[in-house]
Amino acid sequence: MASLDLGAAKETRPMRRDKPRRLPRALTTVFWFALAWGLLIGLWELGTAQGFLNDRILPPPSETIPFLLSGGANVGFGVQKAGLIDAVVVTLGRIAIGLSCGLGLAVLVGALIVEFVPARRLFMPIVQTIAPISPVAWIPFAIAIVGIGDPAAIFVVFMAIFGSMAVAAVAAFDAVPGEYVKVATTLGAGRLRIWFRVLLPGALPGIMTMTRMSLFGAWMAVLAGEMAGINSGLGYLIMMGQQMYNMKLVMSGIITIGAIGFLLDRVMLLIQHRVLWWERRT
Repeated sequence: MASLDLGAAKETRPMRRDKPRRLPRALTTVFWFALAWGLLIGLWELGTAQGFLNDRILPPPSETIPFLLSGGANVGFGVQKAGLIDAVVVTLGRIAIGLSCGLGLAVLVGALIVEFVPARRLFMPIVQTIAPISPVAWIPFAIAIVGIGDPAAIFVVFMAIFGSMAVAAVAAFDAVPGEYVKVATTLGAGRLRIWFRVLLPGALPGIMTMTRMSLFGAWMAVLAGEMAGINSGLGYLIMMGQQMYNMKLVMSGIITIGAIGFLLDRVMLLIQHRVLWWERRT
């Protein structure tokens, strides 16, 4: 028993040594993040002050950031007035619905393609054809089918990411080693159990990475739709700012998109680390 306890203590020592390193590593990440953006903002401010950058087209941070924080980033009048926060909520809602629908159907179609040979021959050429189509190409079709507003924006997001996500899902399922399936079959597992205990967990790292990449695609799709005829959201706010030649409003929208996109990616990465617990142990 003593030898077993000693062995267990030895196995747990490396984990105890790694814990104090997390805080310095986090501080280092924050330092380089702040340094990179500090340099960019400083060069931006210096460039406008020295006349290298046109402050009418690219207002300096000393003007853009206070404008962003002041609550003046809005367009329209009366009941049609829309602010930055309202635009963010509308855009994020469209992304959430479109991305969820695209991910769910893509994984389902990918599973059918992997499971059934006729489905691979029938569906694979379709998703491979849909995947490279630009989100902008779907906008006139979406407006003609479902009209202007949330349904059109959600449809554009869905179509923009569904094809590439389905192809990536098939690749993730195909990448699961066949030996795992053979072992599970030998042990008497049914096909449904193999899917939930072998194939899905084995493909989950690829699916999670695919979802992170598709999040950026969903952002680009919804913004393109909002700029091209869907009269609400962050894309519409930026387009109206450009038409009014209010470049502070344009830059405020761009900064908001970048900040929210970065935060969402960090959240997705955190979820990926939590869900894929076996990778952390490895």
